[in-house]
Order: sequence, then structure tokens, then C-alpha cells
Amino acid sequence: MRNNHYQLDKVVILSRHGIRTPLQNTLEFLDQATSFTWPKWDHPYGYLTTRGGALETYFGHYLSQWLEQQNISFSPENPQLFVYANSLQRTVATAQFLIMGAYAGHDITINHKYPIEKMDPIFDPALEDNSPEFKQAVLNDIELEDKTHDIFKNLAPAYQILSDILDYKNSQLYATHQCALADIPQSLYFEKHQEPALLGALAVGICAVDSFLLQYYSAFPKDQIAWGRIDSLEQWQQITQIRNQYINLICHTKTIADRAANKLIKMINSLVANDQYQVSLLVGHDSTIASLLGALDFESYSLPNQFETTPIGGKVIFQRFCHRQTGQYYFKAEYVYQTFEQLHTGQALDINNPPAHFELKLKNANLNADGFYPWAEFEKRINITNNQ
Repeated sequence: MRNNHYQLDKVVILSRHGIRTPLQNTLEFLDQATSFTWPKWDHPYGYLTTRGGALETYFGHYLSQWLEQQNISFSPENPQLFVYANSLQRTVATAQFLIMGAYAGHDITINHKYPIEKMDPIFDPALEDNSPEFKQAVLNDIELEDKTHDIFKNLAPAYQILSDILDYKNSQLYATHQCALADIPQSLYFEKHQEPALLGALAVGICAVDSFLLQYYSAFPKDQIAWGRIDSLEQWQQITQIRNQYINLICHTKTIADRAANKLIKMINSLVANDQYQVSLLVGHDSTIASLLGALDFESYSLPNQFETTPIGGKVIFQRFCHRQTGQYYFKAEYVYQTFEQLHTGQALDINNPPAHFELKLKNANLNADGFYPWAEFEKRINITNNQ
């Protein structure tokens, strides 16, 4: 068996924060897109919710059991665990709940750089370069992605479903544009020190779908989830593609991913080289994960039993294994995430009811007979991006 020959010796976990409330500017924007009233939340905008904290506690419990199964365990005196989060409430709180679920009572520091609600540059997708040349390179990536995969044409059915859910034809946005939701003109917002954004139909789509998903994951009453206007998993699958493509185009395409993930890759490189920590937990955002996977040239993927490509609370786990006989190092990456159903029902996770595991593949790299990449393949990618 694989585990008899390989010992996991280094782990870097990159987590998206858990279930949060919608962002304030999202809901203000969405008021224009529908004639309906959006439901109220009992937490401040953009904060991890109580339910989000509970599900991250379950996830932390599972991760500690999974690490124990891999022969990695900690003592309070020698935790060998480093935790670092973006300096926002939802990311710091996610880290706190994960550690509470995994190692309650252990004196493990939750590191973050700034006072709460100030973005850390390591996780911040804001632009440092808004030159015309850089903007054109990003536009070229988006155009190529659309040309290769016919993105906007393929999203047409999803836009129609979303338009019906929103009652878009009776909205202020329709009165302004006088066109179908899918036909609202797209443009690239590209300002220095600001997060890049695709304005237009995709912006409306990601904001609306994100709000509906948060309602579903928070187990709102059925008549309050998209006002009771989503009847099937097929509808969820369709409209979530709008969200996925927005993240893909604005975070995962190569030019922007390389820049956005550069500081994070430097940090991961230093953590892997640091013998003090066997396990590192970093907590950021969907943009963080998408940019990192794009920068490191992972293949495109679709997660079983989950419609999002960067699901809320999901974790990318980079793993270094040592081959017991040869001493050679090998690499594996997994997306570990709660399924669509596990999030909605708020299931407790443990080794007997685990989250889903999905192996991520590297582009232009070969697995060995046991299903591992040579560690040098991952190291090479980190070092190439690290030196840019």
C-alpha cells in the first residue's frame, strides 16, 4: 500500500474562509438587479457567521484526525504548527475555529499582520501595476480563455435562469440598460491599489449567485433561498458556473495569477524550508486559491458533489512525502472540501464522515507508479514564480 512506502512529512494547507454574510457593497449593488427584497442577516456584512464557525470547528476536528492517521501529531509543548490568516474578521475567525476544532486547549497562536479589517498584502489581489501593457496582457488572457472555451456563449442558459430568479425585467438595472442580463456590457476595472473587476453581466452574476449560495449554505428557510425560486440542483449547477467563470477570468488566468500569488508563493517557499513547522495553515479567500493554482500551473478541475470550483471553507492541501526506502521526496496536492449537501445540512465531519478529497493535477508533469509527482516538480514551480 502507498502509505507503507511513503511518509507525509510536510503539509501546507491553504483555506478559504468559512460561511460569511454577503458583502455590503454586493447587496447595495444587487438592490438594482431585482424587484425583490433581499433577506436580512444577523451578523455584520462580510463576517464569518456562527454557523460558519461551527462548520470550521468540525473541519478542524477532521483535519486533526486525518493528520493523526498520517502519523503527524502534536503536543502542547511542541506544536510544530504555524497558523497565519489575512487580517479580516472572516479569515482570522476561520483560523480560530479550525484550531479550536483541531487542538482545543493548545496554546497555538493565530498570526495575522494588521488590526482586523485591514488587508494583508500576501492575500490582497489589489493591483500594484495598472500599466496599459499589464492591463492589455490581462485582457489578452481573458480573450484567449473565451475564445478557447466559448465562455460567454456557454453561460447564456445560466444568465437566463438567473434573470428569471431575479425578476430582472422588473428591476432598476433593466430600466437602465434595456437589454437582457447577459447583454449588459462587460468592461475591465483596473485601478492601482484596487482589486481588479469585470464589470457588467458577470459582476451582477457573481454577486447574485454568491448571495444565493450563502443563503443555501446557511440553511435559510426554503422560501428565503433565492425567494424560493430555485427548484433543482440543475439550476444551482447552471448559475454557479457564472461565479466560477468570474473567478477564473479575474483571478486564475496566468498574467494576473502570477502577480496576485507572488507574495503567497514566497511565503509557502519559506514555510516548506522551515524545519520548525511540519504543518502550516494559511487562511485567505477564493481569489487566493484561484490565483495560486493558476500561478503554479495546475490543470483545470471540477469538484465532485460541489458546484463551486473554490467552495466556501475549502482547503487546498500541499503535501510532501518522503519515500522510506530511498529518502526521495514526492508531492501531492488535494482539494479537501465540504460537498454542496454537507454545507447545506451542516454535517459534523470526522474520519467516518469526511469532507470530499480531490487530487489536483499539475500541467506538464508525470506521476510515478504510485501516483506521486517528484517533489522537484513542485519546487521548480515555486522557484520560477518566486523569482519573478
